[in-house]
Amino acid sequence: MTDELDDKTKLSLYRLVINRYKNMVNEKESRSISEIRQLVSPYNPFIEKFRDTLISDIVPYVYQNHFFMAATKAISYVREIKTCQFAFNFWMSFEEMTSLRVGTAMDKAIFLAALLRAYGSENAKVIVSKKGKIYVRFAYEEKNYLVPAESGSLLSGDDTTLPFGDDPILYSFNDLVYENYEDL
Repeated sequence: MTDELDDKTKLSLYRLVINRYKNMVNEKESRSISEIRQLVSPYNPFIEKFRDTLISDIVPYVYQNHFFMAATKAISYVREIKTCQFAFNFWMSFEEMTSLRVGTAMDKAIFLAALLRAYGSENAKVIVSKKGKIYVRFAYEEKNYLVPAESGSLLSGDDTTLPFGDDPILYSFNDLVYENYEDL
């Protein structure tokens, strides 16, 4: 017969295990730039299915007429995912984020950018600032938009440059391009 552990003891044990093996987790969870870029792909089967679910009431979907409506639905969905932070590298899949309703700021940004790409935006990108803040930027009808991954708020026009006044962009990416601004 085993004694049932209380939640506080279980949490302490889980912390012990994680702290002991966090270097191994970091190593196993590390990804190359190329691998991270591919996460933004609009051709991921889960993203394609999820895209269709979010816009099931917009049929037939036409980019020129419906993109912004679809984008706001995706932003609203991702905004509802709680943001967490780990003390080590840990990537969550789109399925895990959808199921658990939690993800890191980077996971959430990649999810949103992939959905925007799946809706037809070729310019949707994940942006990382020098201070490690994560955003998704996209343009539609000659207007720029920026979504801070943690808050999920939608900034537009001139407001999209405000966060970078004292925290410049370090790099940006999607499945098509990677841009490094570190040397600029």
